Formats: sequence, C-alpha cells, structure tokens
Amino acid sequence: MGQTGTLGSAATAAGRLLLDALGEKSPARSLSRLNDSPRAVRLLRELFTVAVRRGFVGRDPRDVTAYVRDLLEYQELPAGGELAREAEAVIRSVIGEPELAYGIPDLRRFELICYIVGDLARPPGVPTPELVALVHQAEWRLTRLGRLAP
Repeated sequence: MGQTGTLGSAATAAGRLLLDALGEKSPARSLSRLNDSPRAVRLLRELFTVAVRRGFVGRDPRDVTAYVRDLLEYQELPAGGELAREAEAVIRSVIGEPELAYGIPDLRRFELICYIVGDLARPPGVPTPELVALVHQAEWRLTRLGRLAP
C-alpha cells in the first residue's frame, strides 16, 4: 500500500473505486474525489462504519481521542479545537453515541470520513488482504440492505 494502483478486487464498481483510491499516495484526497458517485459514497460511509466498529468497539473513549489527535497531526491539521471534536464525534457516532454528530454538516462529515478511512492505508497501514476484506464486508452489508447493487 501507499503506492499508486489497485490494492485488490472488489465485488462492485464502487468497491473497486474505493480500493483504487486507498492505493493512491494521498488516499483521503482520492476518496474525497469520489463524491460524484452516490454508490461509492454509500460504500465509503459503510466502510467507515465497519472499520470504526472493528477498531473501537469495547475500547476506552480516550483511545478515540488519542487516535484523532494522531490522525490530525499526521494530516498536518490542528489536533485540538473544533475539528478534533468533530472527528471524535463522527467516530463515536457509529459506536453508540449518534447524537454527538447530529450538528456536523454533511460536507464536513464526508471530509472527516475520507480522512479516517484514508488513514487505513497510512504506513504501516492495514494489510492489503484485511483492507480488501473490510471493503467486501461493507459491500455485503449494503447489498444485503438493498442499497448497493453489484
């Protein structure tokens, strides 16, 4: 990972778009460019949910705070203040506290999701087979719900 190119295969065109974006040099930026594809955006949101739940369910809320600080510092963004609070709220919204993210505008939420999902590819990153498996799980969940056609 961390190289330009496809990471693996996916069952849907949207899944292939996400994997391609995650294989780019700047995954978050590449993911944000998918905003004109409703299927890719739905899958990205589901991938975010799957990844966050795998990473944070059952963990101390301070782990989310530490992760957000590390992520924002890595992205060379302010690691405190409103952006950090919003990033933490978006993460915590999918692990049982949805009310925390109610006031965050959709565009900001999408931007934060791109940073967080893009961070999966940050070196050393999630191993490629696991990343592909996460995308497959997100595809399966959306197909099962009738929100994403193969």
